[in-house]
Amino acid sequence: MTIPKLSAPLLPSAFNAVLAPVTEIIGTHRDHAADELRADTRTELPERAGGPTAFSRAGADAEVSRSYAKTLAAGINKTFGHAPLVDVRRESTVGRWRTQLDHAFKEPGFLAWAREQNLNTGYLKVNPSRGEISGYVGGAIKTFSLSDDSGWSDISRTLLSISKVFAPETGQTFVCPLYGRDDQVPLVVVEQFYGEPKSSSTTEVHARIRQLLEKPGFDLPDNYVTPRSDEALSAHRQALGDNANRHALITALRTQVDDASGHIALDAVKIPIDPRSSLFASEQRSEMSAAQILTLEGNKVPVNSEQALETALGLSVDLAHRAPGIESGGTKQLSIKLGRTALRKRQGLVDEWKRQQLAQVPGTQTGPGASSVLSLLIKALPHATSQMIADHPALIMDQLIRSPKALALGEDIQNTLKSIKTSTSAIENVNAALVHELDASADKSRFNVAGYDLYHKDNIGASPAEIVKRFVAHLEPRVGVELAALSARLLLSAVAPEFLVKNIPPGIIYGSAAWMNFCIQVMRIELQVPGASANMTYSQVMAFGKVPPVSFEGESELSAAMHDAIVAWGFANRITVNNSKFTVTTTELERIRQASIKQVREISWASEVLKTLPKTREALALEELRRVFPDIDSTLKVLQDTEVKHAPLSLLDIYMSGPVKVGKWKSLDENKFPYSKVKSRIEELEPDINQVFSAAFQDYRKTHESAWGIQFKYQLSLLPIADREKISQSDVSFFEVSRPFLDRVPSPLEVLTSMRFWPREPTEQELKALKGTQGLLMKVVDGGGNVSTYNVLPFEGRVVKENTVAGSRTGFDDSSYFSDQGKGYVPGSLHVYNAYGTLNEDRDPPDVTGDMPGSYFSKKTNALAQAVGSFSVQPYEDLKLKAAGVTEIEKGRAIDENLKEFFLSLVPFYDGVQDAIKGDIKGAVFNIGFDILGFALPAANAGRKASKAGKGLLTILMRGVFAGVGASVGYTDTVDIAKNLNKGAHAGYRDIKHIAGKSDEVLSKLRGNYKSYDVSKAYKEGDIVKGFFKSAEDNVWRPTVAILKAGGWYAYNVITKTPFGVQAAQFGVVSALEK
Repeated sequence: MTIPKLSAPLLPSAFNAVLAPVTEIIGTHRDHAADELRADTRTELPERAGGPTAFSRAGADAEVSRSYAKTLAAGINKTFGHAPLVDVRRESTVGRWRTQLDHAFKEPGFLAWAREQNLNTGYLKVNPSRGEISGYVGGAIKTFSLSDDSGWSDISRTLLSISKVFAPETGQTFVCPLYGRDDQVPLVVVEQFYGEPKSSSTTEVHARIRQLLEKPGFDLPDNYVTPRSDEALSAHRQALGDNANRHALITALRTQVDDASGHIALDAVKIPIDPRSSLFASEQRSEMSAAQILTLEGNKVPVNSEQALETALGLSVDLAHRAPGIESGGTKQLSIKLGRTALRKRQGLVDEWKRQQLAQVPGTQTGPGASSVLSLLIKALPHATSQMIADHPALIMDQLIRSPKALALGEDIQNTLKSIKTSTSAIENVNAALVHELDASADKSRFNVAGYDLYHKDNIGASPAEIVKRFVAHLEPRVGVELAALSARLLLSAVAPEFLVKNIPPGIIYGSAAWMNFCIQVMRIELQVPGASANMTYSQVMAFGKVPPVSFEGESELSAAMHDAIVAWGFANRITVNNSKFTVTTTELERIRQASIKQVREISWASEVLKTLPKTREALALEELRRVFPDIDSTLKVLQDTEVKHAPLSLLDIYMSGPVKVGKWKSLDENKFPYSKVKSRIEELEPDINQVFSAAFQDYRKTHESAWGIQFKYQLSLLPIADREKISQSDVSFFEVSRPFLDRVPSPLEVLTSMRFWPREPTEQELKALKGTQGLLMKVVDGGGNVSTYNVLPFEGRVVKENTVAGSRTGFDDSSYFSDQGKGYVPGSLHVYNAYGTLNEDRDPPDVTGDMPGSYFSKKTNALAQAVGSFSVQPYEDLKLKAAGVTEIEKGRAIDENLKEFFLSLVPFYDGVQDAIKGDIKGAVFNIGFDILGFALPAANAGRKASKAGKGLLTILMRGVFAGVGASVGYTDTVDIAKNLNKGAHAGYRDIKHIAGKSDEVLSKLRGNYKSYDVSKAYKEGDIVKGFFKSAEDNVWRPTVAILKAGGWYAYNVITKTPFGVQAAQFGVVSALEK
């Protein structure tokens, strides 16, 4: 049947006409009625030239609902061979979003990523609630998640956000490309999009069909309206345009090649501007140079290809995707501290809320924290949920601060403080109240949170998981065992987010350079997107840290990001004292920074050295032969003795065998190898390549000896401070560990009929086989005669304290000392301990002015390291024999492989290094004991190449500047104040006149393509500008990007594109604010 064109809602008569066949279907389920319902019922609605209007879209949605009812009815008596399809008009809400979805899956950044992953885009299953996409890779289904290192998390934010309107609920999925024609959508996807209730019976299906035909259209759930609004659609369209621009810029930067002078000219590199993008909206240009785009966004312009690649890597990281969300992901902390008045208002509201809640709870609340906001909110959660707190504090925290009661309280606080209202502001406000109740101290920090110092000396050498466990135990008497784990997470999210990052390897411990590096990267992330690091894995954090800051603002954040990490590292390494005020002077900060640079340089060098193989005698001989005879192939086997016939030899064979007797040889093929012409120059060769090889190997051995010594120093510096102090003030000696020789021979004497056995003298080779070559036992005897022993295991990168004095008992675990991992030990036998080196009776003196402080740099540590280094290269004599090789080329190749296998056998966990480089860092002990550096990291996507050990950390440490921080105006360097610009609550200017004449330069360094505030311009709602933001709470001026909302200016995060905090007391530019 047909329906005439309508310019108004359907009239009752029209309803009856449509409903009649449905009534028949419901009553008889006859096929002909279903066929009649499938007849064309399309309503042609007028469309304005400017695009679909609200009325035409409503009409199109009504038509979709009728098509949905038709498909639903047709399926009552059938099982569809394919997914049932619903006809959709492009003007409908689902039609418009379907177009957007198609664009998202054709986005150049997504397609490039899919090619890198060898992902077949012909079948993709999306699970937006889990942030996952699955598809065929090499013929098998593979799932990519936000926590992997494929780069999916960096390119999927907009795609997943659009996908979420098609599968908004937990567990919902859909397959893309959508099945059917362009004007069709699978029925289940339509149901998910419009929030159609699931019908559990045929009766309910009939009733729903009747409803849709009586009143065409869908009733969206309240929480579905905003995500499907025109504003949301427009924002996503713009985001797709911004993504296209970013991909074009990154691609251009990655393909830059230096000219003859070693430079690139990004002014001449043109980038097409997507007309949907925010850049096109502001600049109205279809093309701009790469340099222009970078400058507008507040980024530095690279001058060579290396810098261009670093910039491309930096721009490829999408931190906004890790930001806390409406439904999960923790929460960001309010970065602007509240003043006394605001705190008093909030506390009054919270106290009244608690009074009301307690009045509704029967009985007296007892126990630690029983009447706290946290406890009262927990009681509102389902009982089963509250029982999961200890094991799943992150999950429960997400549910708690997003529960109806928590959100209501957060909104009340928000209204009281008049802070900006956003989709997550209620969550942030209630979270701030919870944190304040747990620790009301205005100066709480990772060095003093709820009375606990996370970086106390007792925690040196402990993993982050162990430190969190101790913190939870500290909180238990205060908040109760049930709430301790959740309370710990709330506090850590506010003051120490580094403890919340996922999948931190167990070898990353407090006091190590790796932990310092990791903490710096976490704080760099938090300064840009608060709360993001808790939604990232360790490898993702470190991949971000591999690239130095590419923006001016990112550069200026380094000092703030480094501060606490540097201080904590200084405490752990005895370079400064952890005083009761948890503060250090600027001079001390600089001293710690210099010490950290020196240590990282040393261990970076050692890490690289220990991965090198020695040059073989064959390789050195070839180099020398090619130097003298560059055009001759000295490996050709064409030379024969002039007097004796034998298999032909190569000049390489002869040269490696000893001095070449020129007249002794002839060539069997002068065309291939003109020996008669060559022999006159043989005297130009090094006369004895064996001496060259021996000298080169000796240099190699000495270099490795130093590197192994540095590794020991580093491992020693990670011991608990009590152990290090004892070692520094005690006698220290080393012992080689051997198994006893137990072989015996029959005695020539017999007593009656019994056979007697006597021990025999072992051979030198037998004694060598019994010696543990993988480690040393270190014995430490203090002034009181107390003995401690440590297993020094260089090839495992560990120094492990023994619980008892080794040698005092049988059954000593020697598995780490022998390559057989303990299999050759005879139970019950006593080991043999032979002194290695000399007794060290030195005592470390107090820190001397001018010397580098700390146990790592002490003279005693250096002396002990020499002994360990010397021991570690003992197996290199066997290595030298293998490197010498033989004189035949084919055997030489086999020797090369054997050489590599031998060297790697010195490092039992070398496979862990390879796993880590490939991206699998779970449980890996990588980089020969330098795992704690965090240098062997996965390349998060194909564009990220591994860099040399420590390069990123060294660059950051060397760029950090502490001079002037804390001065009365915020900074004292007026010569280059833009360089010292800092961000957020960490620094600012108490006297706005201090930056007179430099404000434009300062503001231009802020991220984002926004103009500076213009005092003569009238701004409208939603305008975004750069200016100086003054908070009424602390009277500090901060250079800030701000947005005008409800007549007031609020700080604006340009990465997540969200406002935050309280309204500015004043906002503008220096020229106006001075007056």
